[in-house]
Amino acid sequence: MEFLNLKSLNHLPFILATFRLLLSHRPGKLALIFILTLLQGVNSGFSIVLLIPLLQLLNVGAESEVQGIALFFRNLAEKTGIILNIENILIIYVLLLTLGAFLQYWKSILDAGYQQTFIYQLRRRLFRKIISADWSSLNSRSKTNHLQVLTREVPNLANYYYFYLRLVTTLIMTISYLGYALLVSAKFTLLIAFTGIVLFFILRRFLFKALRLGEGFVDSYNRLLKYIDDFWQTVKIAKVHSSEDFYYNKFDEASTSLLDLEYRMQKNWSLPQLIYRIAGILVLVLVIYAGYKSGSVPITSFFILILLFSRIFPQFTGINTDVNMLMSNVASVKLVLKLDSEFPDGQFAKVSLKERLVPENEIRIENISFAYPDGEQLFRDFSCIIKAHSITGIIGESGRGKTTLIDIIAGLQKPAAGKILVDGRVLDDDVLHAWKQGIGYLPQDPFFIDGTLRENLVWDSRDRVSDSEIWSVLEQVNAVHLAKRYRKGLDAYIVNYQFSFSGGECQRLALARVLLRKPGLLLLDEATSSLDVENEAIIMDVISRLKNKMTILFVTHRTSLLPWFDKVINVS
Repeated sequence: MEFLNLKSLNHLPFILATFRLLLSHRPGKLALIFILTLLQGVNSGFSIVLLIPLLQLLNVGAESEVQGIALFFRNLAEKTGIILNIENILIIYVLLLTLGAFLQYWKSILDAGYQQTFIYQLRRRLFRKIISADWSSLNSRSKTNHLQVLTREVPNLANYYYFYLRLVTTLIMTISYLGYALLVSAKFTLLIAFTGIVLFFILRRFLFKALRLGEGFVDSYNRLLKYIDDFWQTVKIAKVHSSEDFYYNKFDEASTSLLDLEYRMQKNWSLPQLIYRIAGILVLVLVIYAGYKSGSVPITSFFILILLFSRIFPQFTGINTDVNMLMSNVASVKLVLKLDSEFPDGQFAKVSLKERLVPENEIRIENISFAYPDGEQLFRDFSCIIKAHSITGIIGESGRGKTTLIDIIAGLQKPAAGKILVDGRVLDDDVLHAWKQGIGYLPQDPFFIDGTLRENLVWDSRDRVSDSEIWSVLEQVNAVHLAKRYRKGLDAYIVNYQFSFSGGECQRLALARVLLRKPGLLLLDEATSSLDVENEAIIMDVISRLKNKMTILFVTHRTSLLPWFDKVINVS
């Protein structure tokens, strides 16, 4: 996988694109979180500054003249009619701290809810886009990348926004503390602010490194997923060849890379924190020493200034950390945005079984032409007629377009020219969903899920299928004994179905699943190519008894099946 480096990244469009996605999700709640953050920052700084009149009442560093922020509080109290005694100040202080606690609690709940619903909505939207995409688009993309985006990168995108929101929170808190500190002592506050900005500039190289490490982590994680998937795809070959060490070494290579990157990312995040903390300690000591020597700040105000400064520098550290984490997640954000931009918004067509389009007389193919991108021409002005309620065989040499023809008939591929008519009705986008509702497809290698036998048989049937219907279809395909061999029958849980059933048994169960959809058109793509002669004859006998209920198209390279067909289409 390739990622743009920092120099080639157009910052502003990228940031705007990320925030358009964020602002599309509950902008009202996002505004409320921002307002609460602002209130929290103002309240936190004010509760600290309020200690000045409290300390004066307690005679801490008693001064001959009230001035500065202390004078402001006294004048404010006189105007509002509040008596600045110990009781009133403590009540106000308790109220402010309690308000701050409630604001923090409310904001944390809103933050968590906003983040989780954002992940849910985005993941759902991306998956809808993926499954609604056309067949050629899906077939040309890596499923590992999609799996990675949906499982790991979407939460990382949410974390990216979380660190942005936390950065805003930290900035608000910092500005609040600096504002109050300026009221106490402008020159010492400016010194602190200048030091923090200089440190941020000096340590910016750690931010660039965070971007590179984040890209490396995403790439290594993708390889890890790929190696896991590769093993499960070829597990039997791995066992027969005794090549488990090959897959283990591949997996360990990606895991080691992830471990190394995790360590380097942690170090890249922790080292600037250490530098900020040490610098903060030194600057704070310098401020205390200079303030003590100069005596320019009253002791009460000076105490509060130290308290504010002890809060300000950790905020600088937090800003650097948040930006670091943002940069680490940029690669994940780019992956999500890339996937989001590649697929159009998809909607599911609401088609009932009553609206299905099924052939009653014929399927007519008129002058179609088709070629895959950068591939040779498979069809040019090709025409044929497929009679309804018959078995039509599609034969020809390998690679000449047998499977492509049924993909075109099924609506998975679109011809460059020509058209398909079902009982005189053109098969276009307006009727494609109704057409697919009436199709049953049986591939060469049937799939089964980890689940009960019943779940496997009614996998994508839209209507509720009763057990009596399941048993009836199993009897129709001569597979009742396959369910009854288990003590739990249809409730038996199947894992690794290849070892639970033979090839012929798998095909009969897969055929039963297709028939439970009640198709009007049955498409079989080399459905018997992996079967022996005996099992092939059993399957073909079952299929031959179905043509009075449906139209059947059978792709095969076996000439032994020709006697079963009512018509043969040769695509060689």
